[in-house]
Amino acid sequence: MNNKALFLSCQRKRIDVRTVQNLVKKYSQVSVKLKKITPHKLRSTFGTNLYLETGDIYLVADVLGHADVNTTRKHYTATEIELKRKAARKINLRKD
Repeated sequence: MNNKALFLSCQRKRIDVRTVQNLVKKYSQVSVKLKKITPHKLRSTFGTNLYLETGDIYLVADVLGHADVNTTRKHYTATEIELKRKAARKINLRKD
């Protein structure tokens, strides 16, 4: 790997993917008992929030390391459509 490590062990070596998964599982079970939190879910949530804040699909693709922006677009366009549907349902439920 030519990327710098995000997480280091006490021995100052790169922590492997499985160790990160175990740490996320361990600490998420303590803090969020009713939901299953995974590194993938954290990454997906970050991508969603970044897209909703910036509206820049190219930025999201770059930050997430997607080689093809269409991969990113498929996932986050669906998120945006669902948010619009939820907003429309809320408007329709209002009583004036």
